[in-house]
Amino acid sequence: MTKRWKDRLNLGLYAIFWSFVIGIATASYLNLVNWLIELVWHSYLHGNNGLDRWYPFLVCGLGGAVIGWLNRRWGDYPWTIEQVLSKVRIHGWLDYHQWWKSMVLGLLVLSFGGSIGPEASTAVLTGSMVNWLGDRLRWARVSSSVHPARHLWGGRINPVQLKRAPRFSKLFPSKVVCRATVTGLTIIGVLGAGIIFKLFPEKGAFGIHHQLIQWAPANLWTWLPALLVGIVFGCFFVYLENSLAKLINIRLGPIAQGIIFGLTLALGSLVSPDIMFSGEFRIVPFSDEALKLSVPFLILLAALKALLTNLGFVMGWRGGTIFPAIFSSLALGVACAMLLPGNLRVNAVIVVTASLTTILEKPVLVIVLLFFLVAVELAPVVIVSALLVSGLATVTSKLTKK
Repeated sequence: MTKRWKDRLNLGLYAIFWSFVIGIATASYLNLVNWLIELVWHSYLHGNNGLDRWYPFLVCGLGGAVIGWLNRRWGDYPWTIEQVLSKVRIHGWLDYHQWWKSMVLGLLVLSFGGSIGPEASTAVLTGSMVNWLGDRLRWARVSSSVHPARHLWGGRINPVQLKRAPRFSKLFPSKVVCRATVTGLTIIGVLGAGIIFKLFPEKGAFGIHHQLIQWAPANLWTWLPALLVGIVFGCFFVYLENSLAKLINIRLGPIAQGIIFGLTLALGSLVSPDIMFSGEFRIVPFSDEALKLSVPFLILLAALKALLTNLGFVMGWRGGTIFPAIFSSLALGVACAMLLPGNLRVNAVIVVTASLTTILEKPVLVIVLLFFLVAVELAPVVIVSALLVSGLATVTSKLTKK
C-alpha cells in the first residue's frame, strides 16, 4: 500500500472514529439533561417534598442568581440554533472554543426548570464537535510530519497552518463524493447516539403513535377556523419573541433579571407545573389529560407558557423554543377543538400544525416533528395544514412587498 493510500485510510478511520464519538457525546448530553432534571425535581414532581408548592421558588430563585451571574461573566449563552446557522453561513465555520459555555448554561437553565428545550445547547455542542473534526481533517492536509498518522491522532492544530488549509469541501474530488462522505459520517454518528439511547433508555415523546380516528363530516368545514386560530396564536408567539426584549430594563443587570425571572417562573408554576420545563416529555400524555381541563384554563396555560418562554429567553434563561411552542400550541389546540364540532383530535392537530408552521416558517420541519408526536393516521392532516399555512404566508409576503 502506497503512502498516499495509507494517509487516506488513516484520515478515513479518524473521521469514522470521531463521528461515532460525536454521536455518543450528543446522546450522552441529552441523557445528562434528563438525569439532572429528575435529580433536582423528582421530589416536587412526585409529591414527596415537604416544601410542596414553595419548592420552585427556592430552586428557580437560586438558579436565577447563578444563571444571571454567569451571563454577566460570559455573555448570552447558549447560542440559539439560528445563531449557529447564521455564524456558519456568514463565516463558513463555527467558533467551537466557547462550546463549554453553551453547555454549562444550557444544563443550568434546563435543570432549574426553565421553560425552554435542549435543542439550542445540543446544536451548539454537536456543531462545535463537527466543526472541530472538520478543522482537524483540513489541518491534516497541510501539516507536515515524519509520522502523519501519529501527527493526526495526537498533534495539536497549528493556527497558521489551519489558515492555509483548504475549505472542507475542497478535500474531496467532487461534490458528490463530499456529500456521500458527510452522509456516511452522519449515519455513523446517529448509530453512536442510538447505542447510548439503547443502553440508557429515556422515556421520550418521539415515536410512532397509532390511534383510531373517527372522521366526522363537520371536519370538512371546521378546518378553516382551526387553521385561523393556529395562525393567530403562532403570530402571537412570534410577536412575544420579537417585542419582549424592548420591555426589559437593562439597568437591572443580568443577576437581577435572572432572579426576577426565576421567581416569576415559580409563580407561574402555581397555575400548573407544566409552565416550567420544555414540555417535551409531557406532550403525548398531556394530549389526553387536557381533555379533562376547562377551556379557559387551557387558554391561560397556552398564553402563560408562550409568555414565560419568550420572557425568560430575553432575561438570560436561554435555550430552544420549539418544544415549548409545541406544548403551548397543543393546549390552545385542545381548547379550540372543544368548542368546535367534529373530531376533537383532528381540530387540535390543525391548530398545532398551523401555529408551529407560523412560528418556525419551515413546513417540512413541522411535518417531520409532528409525524413522531401525533398519531400516524393524522399525518395527511398535518401535511395539508402545514403546506396551506406556508403557501398562505408566501402569498401574503408577496402582496405586502407590492
